[in-house]
Amino acid sequence: MAKEFEIDVAGSDLLSKNYSIVVSENNTSNIKCFKFSESIIEKLKSYFNGKSDRGKIMLKIRIYCIVIYYLFKNMKIKDNTPINIHICRDFQGHERDISSQLKYFLENLLKLKINISYGRLNKESNADKYAYISLRDTKNLFKGYVAISPEDIERFLKKNSKE
Repeated sequence: MAKEFEIDVAGSDLLSKNYSIVVSENNTSNIKCFKFSESIIEKLKSYFNGKSDRGKIMLKIRIYCIVIYYLFKNMKIKDNTPINIHICRDFQGHERDISSQLKYFLENLLKLKINISYGRLNKESNADKYAYISLRDTKNLFKGYVAISPEDIERFLKKNSKE
């Protein structure tokens, strides 16, 4: 039987302080979150120089998927575990791009079997709740935060990067 997960974000833009990405396993306390800090944002902004608007959104999608990869990696799910992922439509119109990149990160690198769907999340979902909580959590008290360094993200932004 497949495990069920949800993904949601909080914040106005991926490159804004405290923008958070949350992955939660349904009906469990297995919730992981990453909150963008000013230092990470400043480091990543250099990748946006000279990019077209389309190039910038594709780079944001890549960063979004990289963070999701690290959140799932931190959940320590067994290889070949089938999982259903329901993603809130935060990058509407880019579902194919997100699905393609998540298949690379989650299937190829983490060896998970994924099925992805998109839509609104229930306001009672843990992903929605914790995305909101992370936005208001100025002291970073939530225990599910995952530390991801700028270098962790950059390794997948550079050409010919491999896990």
